[in-house]
Amino acid sequence: MSGQILKNNTDCFFIYYIFAQTFSAIMNQPELGKKIVELRKAKGLTQDELVSMCNLNVRTLQRIESGEVTPRSFTIKAIFTALDYNIYDGLISTDSTNETETSKFSWLEQIYRYVFDLFNLKTNTMKKLLILSTITICMVFLFTGMSSAQSTDTNKLIGTWQLCDANGNMTTTGSARIKIISSESFVVTEVDQDNKFYNGYFLGTYTFEKDVYIETINYTSPVMYQYKGAKNSFKIELKGDLMYVKGIGNSFNEIWKRVKS
Repeated sequence: MSGQILKNNTDCFFIYYIFAQTFSAIMNQPELGKKIVELRKAKGLTQDELVSMCNLNVRTLQRIESGEVTPRSFTIKAIFTALDYNIYDGLISTDSTNETETSKFSWLEQIYRYVFDLFNLKTNTMKKLLILSTITICMVFLFTGMSSAQSTDTNKLIGTWQLCDANGNMTTTGSARIKIISSESFVVTEVDQDNKFYNGYFLGTYTFEKDVYIETINYTSPVMYQYKGAKNSFKIELKGDLMYVKGIGNSFNEIWKRVKS
């Protein structure tokens, strides 16, 4: 049983790696910005018209299109949704006439369709949840023992947390950011509570150095690929079931609420 789980987990990482490499090659800046300009003009939209459709400001869109910044995954998703563009179809399209390349992309397309169908929880929900839960648990425990000894405060962090507002209120509809912390590792995911979709963001390890909480991102989703290997430092304060996270040298200032079992 454990051997089969390990094999499935290895296959999952292999598929994920191929997808991430392909995504990175196509959707890094400035290619991403050029693609958005191309799609926007093809639909006859001005920048003002596009930002009104995806709740952005014009300056942000201008910086994205010019390649000055790399937007976060939900921003990319909002823009491409407004432009009626399926980012995953774009990844598997190719003009190559080489038979080997054509075969390669055909094989990748089958993998992509399988992976994305797995995250569609509208069908075979229980079976897919079991697979996703197994993969998540395996990835969390994969990092157990990889970090140095932790502060005694580590035990207070272990559990499942949901990003909340300044008043400690958690959303029950739409997208929700979830963070699962074990003794030495963490996983950040996003769930669409309305459509029952699940999307993995970050997987990594953490340490404490003189009361500073330091996260290292080891794996990311394809749309967050630019953050792989990044280290972020935080000051953490626990108050009841709330965890206040203040970035050190970064702009991440967040409040998380413990999800009660």
